[in-house]
Amino acid sequence: YLMSNHLEKIRENLTTFIKTNIPGFEIKGKESSTFMKLVGKLMFFNRRFMTAYVTTFYPKVYVPKLPWKYKNDLPAIATLAHEWVHLHDRKRMGLVFNFLYIAPQCFFPLGFLGFYNPWLFLLFLFMLPLPSPGRAWAEIRGYRMTIAVYYWLSGQKVDLKWIVDQFVSSNYYFMWPFRGWLMKKFNKEFEKIKKGELSVELQIVHDIIKRK
Repeated sequence: YLMSNHLEKIRENLTTFIKTNIPGFEIKGKESSTFMKLVGKLMFFNRRFMTAYVTTFYPKVYVPKLPWKYKNDLPAIATLAHEWVHLHDRKRMGLVFNFLYIAPQCFFPLGFLGFYNPWLFLLFLFMLPLPSPGRAWAEIRGYRMTIAVYYWLSGQKVDLKWIVDQFVSSNYYFMWPFRGWLMKKFNKEFEKIKKGELSVELQIVHDIIKRK
């Protein structure tokens, strides 16, 4: 692991980069956010949403509480880089990103139109924990960054089982329950990272980490 002062500098550089590229970026505490408290009520399927998960709602990043971890905390750097991927995707895609992330569950309220057309009651089925290709795509990109940052800062491979568990469990509402496919996907991404075959987003963060 790198020295704590080096990690602190990396975190500062990464934070400065995000502030420069994401207008309005700010890290806020969930415990003081009425909006996040409301979202937390809706996230009935993830009881640790308010206390253990970092949530991005463009252009803010909400952490369980402030101050957020220690400046020399490697997981904090990995999480910040992960959330930057979401901010970056939201900035370039606009509200399309939001739609992809919450689909298909976002369609279930239309089931109330079943009072006018009985067939529309079927839309209530979207409230079920159905796979979400859009949300899975976004989180694959985010967790790919997590894997990369841990490797660059520690030289080690992060626990892929823990990452896969995020996809197949209620944490993200069972967004992609295909454990075998996910393990192959993330192992493949890890091998590409080791070889230096990096996406634009990975390259940016890699350069920040390796900056003298």
